[in-house]
Amino acid sequence: MPNGTHFSRRHFLKLSGTAGATALIAACGPGGAPEAESSAGESSDSTPQTATQSVPELLGADMPGSPNSPRGWTTVLPDLPEGLPPAPGQEPIEISTTRRVDAQTKFGEGDSMENNPWSRMIEKLFGVKLTVAWTWSSGDEATTKYNLAMASGDMPDYLETVPSNIFVKMVEANLLEDITDAYTMYASQRWQDTWAEYGELPWIFTTVDGRKYGLPRVEDLAHNDNILWYRQDWFDALSLDVPQTLEELHDTAVAIVEADIGKGAPGTTIGLLANKSFSATWFGSIDPIWAPHGVVPNHWTEVGGELVFDAVREEMQEPLALLNQWYQDGIFREDFFTINTSDSIQDVAASQCGIHYTPSWGAWLDTVRNDPETVWAFADNPAGPGGVRARHTENNFRSSPFCFRKGMEHVDQIFTITNFMHELTEDYDRRFHGWESHNYEWQEDGSVAATGISWHPWAIGPIGTRGSGMIDPRHVANLIDYQLEEWGKIPAEERDAYQTLSLEDPTGVSILGKQSRLFILETAEQGKITEYQSLPTPTMIERGSDLSKLVEENVLGMIIGEKPLSAFDEFVEQWTNLGGDLVTQEVNEWWAARS
Repeated sequence: MPNGTHFSRRHFLKLSGTAGATALIAACGPGGAPEAESSAGESSDSTPQTATQSVPELLGADMPGSPNSPRGWTTVLPDLPEGLPPAPGQEPIEISTTRRVDAQTKFGEGDSMENNPWSRMIEKLFGVKLTVAWTWSSGDEATTKYNLAMASGDMPDYLETVPSNIFVKMVEANLLEDITDAYTMYASQRWQDTWAEYGELPWIFTTVDGRKYGLPRVEDLAHNDNILWYRQDWFDALSLDVPQTLEELHDTAVAIVEADIGKGAPGTTIGLLANKSFSATWFGSIDPIWAPHGVVPNHWTEVGGELVFDAVREEMQEPLALLNQWYQDGIFREDFFTINTSDSIQDVAASQCGIHYTPSWGAWLDTVRNDPETVWAFADNPAGPGGVRARHTENNFRSSPFCFRKGMEHVDQIFTITNFMHELTEDYDRRFHGWESHNYEWQEDGSVAATGISWHPWAIGPIGTRGSGMIDPRHVANLIDYQLEEWGKIPAEERDAYQTLSLEDPTGVSILGKQSRLFILETAEQGKITEYQSLPTPTMIERGSDLSKLVEENVLGMIIGEKPLSAFDEFVEQWTNLGGDLVTQEVNEWWAARS
């Protein structure tokens, strides 16, 4: 944590809307949330019983929690709907899904996407067996596979985060189920009340002609807001100060590269992380370099009453020249423009990178595991021209919704599972932290440690998935507040092992993540969001891929010097002639017509 960083709880509560969060939690769910400290090994009196066994007995090793350790805790599951769990021997309902996976999708020994503690719990409690039709790891791969599914007519039942342009095509082709009435009928009242607080915001990327054709993926407040993370141990070794300006950031990154302090082969130390996602991304982004100059390449910004695409604005040229110089100075990995976001993390995990712009998970646990001397710290983003500090931010209700195949027979099952997961994950007294020997493991000294494996990628969403997901965007802020307020009252010697891990954290990674969340919320005014918040326009759908490739080719080309900076005007002309002028016209028609 950087020197001088102070977290104002009053300001945090104002931003996150969590004042009275404990009262909210207690009021939610049937009869309110159960007490947190159930006796080890005991099941809740409200737990449904089958003819022969309780739910914990039914789940066996797939029961979350860890009640059998002297310092363990009991997870209390929400009530199941009438008729569940299914009778012994009842054949499960099969629902086929699409799934996002990448290097951060991990499993315990012997588990897989179709067979893990979460999927086994769902099958035992709800009689639903989830099968994986196909997976993808990148946006391009998702687009290709969804296009193939449309062309072949072989559509899985439940579609994870359909790209917006594909979503519009699917609706037009009558391939998606209209869930307007299903949402009203099957979503819990608590779920509906939460989203109702945000008006139409949850539905702007899922609604066509007034009808809902999908569920949004919800991210927590300031989820993808990037701040500066740095290796404090490297800074100390090199007597470096935390950079306050972009100029100082350049000099600091150069000093790290010249010292070659990384753990890789000679000459492989990276000053500042970057990857091919040049606009804004969830790890190693460079948007806090663009944004202080008033642009983020994939944003639309109001200029003179109309929206203009940032990538073709004159203001792009100054940060392009800056990044080109930084690349020439060896700050970035030489081939950064070929590396995906997920793959670029490996440079951080391997202790080869000294500084990166990343959200609250920037203190990467694998780095500490691989290099125990690692000390991570975070700081405010260095200021750009005129002392401006700015970064990309997003709508918490994301585009690319979860959708149902037209005619899918078991839409209600997805809602029933989501209602259950909503209570389980957002009622913090229930003590759901995942599964022993999968997401956390006991140590010889009686403490518990995180494994680096998350249960989220195993889930089907809208709660969970590789991209995370929740019902209330305030969930993570609420959870941090709850742990500080409720668990913080418990004397240290009386805390169970998970409370100790959360509040004391031997690696420092978890605590830093929570502190950085509060810091991100306190500096939320630095966030710059695109003004265009709607489904893709007709020309975006028709020519969007070509326009995006043109932008990528030219922006990255100018950064690495394959294209001269003087080629900017020619690029703008190409973009305009390729359809950018029509896109701009359509975007501004939406801008003028919005209510």
